[in-house]
Parts: sequence; C-alpha cells; structure tokens
Amino acid sequence: MKKILLIDDDLAFSEMLSEILKDEGFDVLVEHDGLRGFERATAEHPDLVMCDVMMPGMSGLELLKQLRDDQWGSTVPIILLTNMTQPEAMAQMAQGSAHTECLLKTDWTLDKLAEKLKVLLAV
Repeated sequence: MKKILLIDDDLAFSEMLSEILKDEGFDVLVEHDGLRGFERATAEHPDLVMCDVMMPGMSGLELLKQLRDDQWGSTVPIILLTNMTQPEAMAQMAQGSAHTECLLKTDWTLDKLAEKLKVLLAV
C-alpha cells in the first residue's frame, strides 16, 4: 500500500481528499501545518508528499526546499497545491526541482486528483 502525506491547513479539503485516497487504497497521513508536515515526512518517508503552498508553520515552498536538501527527500515526488492563478508563478515554484509538480486546486476535482496520484505512483 502506497503512503501519501497530505499537508494542508484547509481541514475540510484535507478530510475529503483523505477519505477519497483511502477509498482508492492509499495509506494517508494528514498534517495541517508545514513544520509538522516536514517532521512527519522525514520520520515516515511516504511515497509521495502533497502540500499546500500557503500554510502556517512552514510554507509549502520552504518545505519543498527542506525536503530536497534531505537525502531521502531529494527524490520523493512532491505535489504543491495552490490557489494561485498566475501560470508563471506556478511554473517557477516547481522549476529546478525534479519530481515536483504544482497544481492549481480549482483545476482539479478530488476524484481526478486521486486518479493522477494513482498514475504517478503506478498503482
């Protein structure tokens, strides 16, 4: 069973996505701030990290940087979720970081996001 760490301060979004991912057969870990998410990621080494860009404790961009500086975290797939609608800014967030995607939350239904994760994790 593939393990996904979801880090998002939107409790309703986290709960709904977590339930869908569990129904799809994933082991889902949830944290609601960046610092706790970073600590959980480095302790549990999930197969994929999905995090919001704007969070308390540590932003998603800082979390990305910190994980990429870690031996394990340098290769883990990371999906940054954002409500930011400027395509240039979104592209810049993931630029220069392999295994990283930036997705606009409003472009994805929760079901489609779960399908994308299944493809990324080859489930």
